[in-house]
Amino acid sequence: MTEVMNVVTRAIIGIRPDLGETGTAITRESALFYAADPAQPVLGLDSMEALELISVLEKEFGVQLADTDIRISDLRTVGDVVEAMSGTA
Repeated sequence: MTEVMNVVTRAIIGIRPDLGETGTAITRESALFYAADPAQPVLGLDSMEALELISVLEKEFGVQLADTDIRISDLRTVGDVVEAMSGTA
């Protein structure tokens, strides 16, 4: 699962290089878009970046998310994405 986390992290930084440049920690707990809990780290992806992330991960893992049981609306944190992609690998 560490390898999947590495792939997801690289994909996020590829889409949002500013996160890597500023040294923003990307953890399993990091919210992709926003968080109700102010203590939770937030990456702040927008909808276009989310679509790009899905596209990159589909290519990386050789899957089409539409052909799986993965519901994109359930992918709220980096950990959610790692778990989903671990099931496809």
